[in-house]
Amino acid sequence: MKLGLFKIFGLTLILVYAVILATSCAFMDRGGAVDRDNCIHDYETTVTEPECAMDGWSKKVCNICGNIEITVSAPALGHSFGEWIITVYPTEFQYGEKRRECTRCGIIQSDTILAHAHEMVAVEGRAPGCDTVGWQSYEQCSLCDYNTKVLIDAVGHKWDSYTSAGDFTHARTCANDPDHTDVAYCSGGDYLDSATPICDFCGTAYEFEVHRGNSAYGYYVLSEYTKGEQLQLLYRDLNDLAESFFVSDEDLVAESGYHVIGEFDIDKYGLTLEEAKAVWKLFYISSPAYYWLDATIVATDSIVYLIVADEYARADERRFCDAKIDEMSRECSALIIDGMTALEKAMTITSYIVKGMEYAYESDGVTPVRDMWAHNITGLAVHGQGVCETYAKSFMYLCLQNGVNCLMGSGYSDTEAHSWNYVKLNDRWYGADITWTDNSGDQVVYDKLGLSSDAFFVNHTPHSSTNLGVLFTYKAPELSDTDLELTALYKNGVYVGTYGSISEAFGAMTDPNASYELDIGFYSAYEGAIKHTFDIARTPTVASLKISGNSHYVGEEYLDINSVIVLVNPLTLGSNLTLSNVHIELPEGSAATAIELNRYQLTLSGESVYVEPRVTGENSSCKVIAATLRGAYLYGGATVYRLTVTSDKVVFGADSYVKYCSRNGIYSANAAEVKIEHYDR
Repeated sequence: MKLGLFKIFGLTLILVYAVILATSCAFMDRGGAVDRDNCIHDYETTVTEPECAMDGWSKKVCNICGNIEITVSAPALGHSFGEWIITVYPTEFQYGEKRRECTRCGIIQSDTILAHAHEMVAVEGRAPGCDTVGWQSYEQCSLCDYNTKVLIDAVGHKWDSYTSAGDFTHARTCANDPDHTDVAYCSGGDYLDSATPICDFCGTAYEFEVHRGNSAYGYYVLSEYTKGEQLQLLYRDLNDLAESFFVSDEDLVAESGYHVIGEFDIDKYGLTLEEAKAVWKLFYISSPAYYWLDATIVATDSIVYLIVADEYARADERRFCDAKIDEMSRECSALIIDGMTALEKAMTITSYIVKGMEYAYESDGVTPVRDMWAHNITGLAVHGQGVCETYAKSFMYLCLQNGVNCLMGSGYSDTEAHSWNYVKLNDRWYGADITWTDNSGDQVVYDKLGLSSDAFFVNHTPHSSTNLGVLFTYKAPELSDTDLELTALYKNGVYVGTYGSISEAFGAMTDPNASYELDIGFYSAYEGAIKHTFDIARTPTVASLKISGNSHYVGEEYLDINSVIVLVNPLTLGSNLTLSNVHIELPEGSAATAIELNRYQLTLSGESVYVEPRVTGENSSCKVIAATLRGAYLYGGATVYRLTVTSDKVVFGADSYVKYCSRNGIYSANAAEVKIEHYDR
């Protein structure tokens, strides 16, 4: 099998040309004139296609010596005339006229019709059909085309409703003619959020079954494009061939340098080469289970080939990799506990990947490894290394195996080719970049899991979703307009679950007699700690509530770097609240916002706590306890009934009033005035 050809390595198009090198492009005589007899001609060819009355020809002109060669490439096509049309009907005493037109060049040919008396004969009428015209009975001249025919327009089809055929297709029958049927492939439906979308036309579920760990989304989305049925047919054929090869024990032999497992005639599908490449691209990024697929598309003008990477040509190597992938799947799934949410599963899978692999570099420590294993799931399963494609495919594969909807994205980060994921968590889609998540060794930092549209597409540019070709990909699902703000919830010291925001975690606090703790700092790096939004008016009414963050001490002259909570609205306490290692700040440019104690107690604990909103509570039961190791900072000031201090210092950044205070050690910033009515004795 001879393949001719372009290749795509790592989804980057590389055209391979046969290059002819010459040591000299021209031979010159001593006077500088061109020696045409000895010239190694470098011809530039111009081809003129044949026309109706003119031969086709090619003209070759040498770029070096100017020599010209002209040859006939194809004979004239000849005219292709349509039917004669009578423009003037003849009579007994007058000639008529008829014309016809060439369908290619538009030339008009005319002829006369001899004068004669019409000899009319009766012609029966014909009822119109669905797509054919009819006519009433009329008379026709037996000597020419003169007639009294009056046409009746076609009536059109009268279709009944589509009925599913159970094989991705539905059919309908015409009530006017039961021999007329219309068969089409099921399409549409909510294929982003359902494994079995409902067809927009027949109303039945249609599931395109794929290998476990692969996604059907690439197949479904093709229905939205022109030639959707042809595109999907090629996708199904690619999938069927790959699935049959998955269990094959065949050792492949290279043909023309490639291990080919099948070829697909583009003309059979009615597709262009660019359209066929787009189908291949979606199939490739949607099928991480077929790890042995080469990231290379090989094609001629009319044939697309499906090939296997060289290192997986032997069946025993594939069986070895299959066993290691199964082992990886079992290990990861064993970490998934019954009842976990999609978010908790995704976090568990992220942790498994980050702890199980490292980015794969060549020996120079800079160049990413180009071997195929570093671009598929065997990078994690077999080698414990891989590049961005391995991270993205492994995350997608393990998510799909464990019931989390996940897609792979491809495109650029800045100017470099890159791969990432879109993952559905808590009923919303988010961007995820597991490669960038793995930046702290085996420490799992989830700051690139669950990014909003604005945050994600700042530095992720997808391939085109409109121009079909090898740099084509589906449009990303509509991502959430807010980032995930991971919040772990504990009830009476027992882990309950992890939620996407403080507000969601508050919604799970349903026991008014329980003590709850929110941990918002378990997953963030110290630098650039992820901010959490506090956008509710009142904390839940429970026995007690604690919010713990992450604190990084950077030196005596610097502030600690704490986990951050942005207080959007004034907050009223519904129970005693403890803040540990957090920084409560206001939105940028926001007016002053307060924390109203509402007869409850606010405790500041841990290494340090910074509170920008003002704290208010003049009722005798309102109390602030400053129990931090290095300092409690009330930058918004406070108006409270009682302040109990066990910290080294309490710093007020605005004018404040305290009726009772337990001790000295009160400081102010920016000339703020702190008035203390009484000191406890």
